[in-house]
Amino acid sequence: MIPKGYRISALVVFLLICESGSMIGIENQRNYFRSPVSYPITLSGAFGEIRRNHFHSGIDIRTDGVQGKPVYAIADGYVARVFVAPGGFGKALYISHPNGYTSVYGHLKAFAGSIGKWVISRQYRAESFALDTGITAGALKVKKGDLIAWSGNSGSSAGPHLHFEIRDTRTQEIVDPLDFGFMQPDKIQPKITFVKIYPMNSVSMVNFTGNELLIPVTGNNGKYRLKNTDTIPVTGAITFGIETSENNDGSLKTGVHAIDLMVDGALVFSQNIERFSFTETRYANSLMDYPAFIRSKRKIQRSYIAPNNKLRIYKKAVNNGVVHFADNRVHQIHYRVTDAFGNKSDCRFYVKSHPPAPLGGRNVPVEPRGVQQFSWKTGNRFERENIRFTVPGDALYEDLSFDYRVSPQGPNTLSAIHHLHDQFVPLHTFCTLSIRADRVPKHLQAKAIIVSIDPNGRIASRGGVYNKGWITTKIREFGAFSIAVDTEPPVIRAVNIFPNKKVTRQTSVLIKISDNLSGIKSYRGTLNGKWILMDYDEKNRLLTYQFDERIKPGKNLFLLTVTDAAGNASRYEAALIR
Repeated sequence: MIPKGYRISALVVFLLICESGSMIGIENQRNYFRSPVSYPITLSGAFGEIRRNHFHSGIDIRTDGVQGKPVYAIADGYVARVFVAPGGFGKALYISHPNGYTSVYGHLKAFAGSIGKWVISRQYRAESFALDTGITAGALKVKKGDLIAWSGNSGSSAGPHLHFEIRDTRTQEIVDPLDFGFMQPDKIQPKITFVKIYPMNSVSMVNFTGNELLIPVTGNNGKYRLKNTDTIPVTGAITFGIETSENNDGSLKTGVHAIDLMVDGALVFSQNIERFSFTETRYANSLMDYPAFIRSKRKIQRSYIAPNNKLRIYKKAVNNGVVHFADNRVHQIHYRVTDAFGNKSDCRFYVKSHPPAPLGGRNVPVEPRGVQQFSWKTGNRFERENIRFTVPGDALYEDLSFDYRVSPQGPNTLSAIHHLHDQFVPLHTFCTLSIRADRVPKHLQAKAIIVSIDPNGRIASRGGVYNKGWITTKIREFGAFSIAVDTEPPVIRAVNIFPNKKVTRQTSVLIKISDNLSGIKSYRGTLNGKWILMDYDEKNRLLTYQFDERIKPGKNLFLLTVTDAAGNASRYEAALIR
């Protein structure tokens, strides 16, 4: 309460809001924001969905499979940032609001009104399609309900939709937009599809073996049980995991928020993804059963905190989720899953604990010993005659018995193939890899790069710089690596033009561009010697120039130059008659 005789200015109120993130609280702001679209919201992606390398940082609003739906400002505010890129969010808009939150609109087709004009002017000033710029507070003001953009499919989108976020302006943490009342609550319980039980060391057992056990689940209406049994024998240090998702009938995809694990009625593990920051998002790889995802795309969430898992979503974790079984009793295991609207599903099953079996009576797999032990705490350096590999502290989630082997040079490579552990262990931060390049001819050294080789033999560029007989790059995944050279220039294919074409009946120039290995680094289009804005749709390899006042009546000279990351360049030119 403000003491009698004192006044508080609007500026002070705003500063207090920004400092606290919100003065009012999410639960009291359901009428503050309007919807970003004019139709009932249904979702194709939910907040906090666990994905490889990240959590989904918002909601994906369906647009009926088309582009061009109007997008509106959800409240008064000002444009704080504009982002344009061939990948990622594509074309995205960030609006700061006086209540301490920022709304984000991604994968847009185009910006509307004064925002669109401002963006194009900045692109021409920089002579660049890509743009990532903050904007002076208040320079581009919007009112609640203003048309700000049209929905699209830009960037790394897998199909037309509106990616929508709400962030705490002060901390930039992402919160669930559904908490603000953007959708009508439903009463549909989450699905539970599998549970998994893991032995945590060589003397732990599940079902009398040292192997982890994936168990299908059956049930409905929020009540689930194991499909083919109800009791699993266990002993020693054990952890559990669960595959669960929001119930999706084609429209009600709302997201799982909380997972609780009880043993004999006592809560031993609890997580709740109410908000997270981008500095945390890659820890999704530690939360999930990463090998299961790589092998089968299963999204099993482990009720276990690895030593280097710094997620703040965990509310309780007795012994970091490791449960010790050494008695002769039956124990009830109870999972409870809660979605964004508070709907709950339960899965109950039992484990029969038994003391460790005699050594000769256990079917325990032999634990492979790698060539070197890596610590998650400290930096690790691995060297052989032809390879140097540095793994910094905090790059691993747990200590690792690192494995290495080498195989002969492949048909498209210029060094032996170096196998760094395997694809089933995730890396959190970038590591430095150097490979000796003594087989690379001197005239090709500038075009030599490190490549990864997948299990099917396909190669992909991982970049790199040649220096004193070595090529060095940064990698963020284990796997097989070698050296290759890229001498082929990018390919330019005109879609709707050719030299001396009359273009009076068309409104754009469409060009397909591609590269065989190192990837497109830059492109530059000009018309009559002056730079023109060409929209780059990376996933479709498509450049588009929409006709404007820069194309004149008569003959116009169009020129496009495309350069790849190895320095190879191609050019295409054509006279266009209008």
